[in-house]
Amino acid sequence: MKKFRRVLAAIFAVCLLLSCFAGCGGKKGMQKGDDPANEIKISYWNSGLGSAWLDAMIAAFEAEHPEYKVTYNASADAAAVLAPLGLPEVDANDLYMGIRNTNIEYMEPLDDLLTATAAGDTKPLGEKFDARYLALEKDADGHYYGLTYGGGVIGIVYNKQMFQAAGIDKLPRTTDELAVVCDTIYSNGKVALIHYQPAGYWEFLTEVWVSQYSGMDYYLNTLYACKDSQGNSPSKAVLTAKDGRYKTLQAYEKFITPEYVLSGSNSMDYITAQTKFINNSAAMMVSGSWMQNEMASVGSMDNFEMMKTPVISSIIDRLTTVKSESLLRKLIDAVDSVTDGQKKLEDYATEGGYNIDGTVVSQEDWNIVYEARNSIAVNYSAQPCVIPNYCNNKAGAKEFLKFMYSDKGIQIYQNAIHFGLPISLSQGQIDTSSWSSFEKGQHTLMNTAVNYVSSYNGSKHRIYSDGGATIFCGVTFVNNLCARSSTDRLSADQIWDKMMKEVDKNYENAWLANIK
Repeated sequence: MKKFRRVLAAIFAVCLLLSCFAGCGGKKGMQKGDDPANEIKISYWNSGLGSAWLDAMIAAFEAEHPEYKVTYNASADAAAVLAPLGLPEVDANDLYMGIRNTNIEYMEPLDDLLTATAAGDTKPLGEKFDARYLALEKDADGHYYGLTYGGGVIGIVYNKQMFQAAGIDKLPRTTDELAVVCDTIYSNGKVALIHYQPAGYWEFLTEVWVSQYSGMDYYLNTLYACKDSQGNSPSKAVLTAKDGRYKTLQAYEKFITPEYVLSGSNSMDYITAQTKFINNSAAMMVSGSWMQNEMASVGSMDNFEMMKTPVISSIIDRLTTVKSESLLRKLIDAVDSVTDGQKKLEDYATEGGYNIDGTVVSQEDWNIVYEARNSIAVNYSAQPCVIPNYCNNKAGAKEFLKFMYSDKGIQIYQNAIHFGLPISLSQGQIDTSSWSSFEKGQHTLMNTAVNYVSSYNGSKHRIYSDGGATIFCGVTFVNNLCARSSTDRLSADQIWDKMMKEVDKNYENAWLANIK
């Protein structure tokens, strides 16, 4: 049956490939044997980044490498972009720039790129990439099969004027405080939140709050490793444990409500939702660094900023010397003052820990909150460059990537995109003086982060990557929390019960069966 499904998938992919790429920019047909040895063919997902940066990159690369000719086909359909991958009989692409794919059987390891030094650089590429990002990109077998070309920092973007009009002069530090902010905006006659169907980008912040409550070690090495305390992996007990996922649902229950969420959010597409947001239909929306590029034709982002992700209020369950919401908020203020460089850690030092407004907080509690406050959601690893291991021009594709990640390539990318990619120059700093306040904010959040958090991590257990499981057991819940109809609305406990039923139904018969 699996073989039959694969044959059907291959036939469908070929048909999709021919229909999607026929007539794109006057390119040649996608016959495998037609590519000259010096041509580098790219299949590109043209999403929020646009293609101006890629055009500039190709022009600069070809100027330095006249021996190569680079062509690309672009599509806004992520599935169409990746359709040929894994079909060597028909696939003529040498490089893919699209959504993360777990089928590493057909992917060329890129480890040698990380040890290479690009022309004009003073460091190998592996030393230029952020170690926090590489930890997400590294596959369970120890290799790197993709390196990022896009993605961004994800957080709560807010409308500064609407906040000011509602009298909100301090951004929420905790999830309980976020609920208070939502109520303040609602009381001011405005809508607090907007998302698109069925959950918008809340899924990315969900990962952060789960990791804040349970800790990064649990998040990566228990939850995503699906490994229990006895070392069993995969383990059904992990999926049924009432951990940070349950606490995150409880946090959401306080602010993702019918009163606070714009009516219709559960059925909008992302462009409609973002357009409404830019046009002042709601005060907050979870989005990413790409928002400014995607919305350039809609309106200015001058009135919008991305806040630091609030700390999940129930983190006090992990703390021994902080047991109140008020003290937690004061501790977060102190942490922020150190992160922002306004104060030094020693300014708070006292016997037994740190003095937070007259209360001694232990060093361990400080470290837990510091790490949680400086954990950010990213999806850089969701948008990798991948080279098929059967392609005609591996050497050319790698040469192009080496140029793209060189200091010169980074400058070309940053000048076009103004994104804080998780790769730095081998010498000097990116000039952000011409960047907007919104863009500079992303850059700061990325550079001050302790943890990069993403469900797109290469080391996750196969029960997720191939089996079909998710950490929320395949249950979507944002739409249920804010459903207008009381019959569709679910509480945190009802959602958790629904998750447990999915585990009982699918663990043995589907998720495990799919990886055996």
